[in-house]
Amino acid sequence: VKVQWFRNGQEETAGVVSTPLIRNGDWTYQVLVMLEMNLQRGDVYTCRVEHSSLQSPILVEWRAQSESAQSKMLSGVGGFVLGLIFLGLGLFIRHRSQKGLVR
Repeated sequence: VKVQWFRNGQEETAGVVSTPLIRNGDWTYQVLVMLEMNLQRGDVYTCRVEHSSLQSPILVEWRAQSESAQSKMLSGVGGFVLGLIFLGLGLFIRHRSQKGLVR
């Protein structure tokens, strides 16, 4: 098994951390290869895996999120949380008003 990390098409060797071959116990094995990185907007990271059982290498691409994408995600999460707060408040008020009607 050969695992390589690339940043914008250039192989990264600094910051690569790898485990030895790990036995899974069912006649299969795994290896963990990680890349420590400082994210830069627009960077494209690619993991390339070669193995004798593969016809061609597997390439998995990952793009660093732009600041605007992160901002949109945070806005979405904030809106969701705010919606939950208003839903809870509405249910609480409805519950209190129904209690007041039944006497």
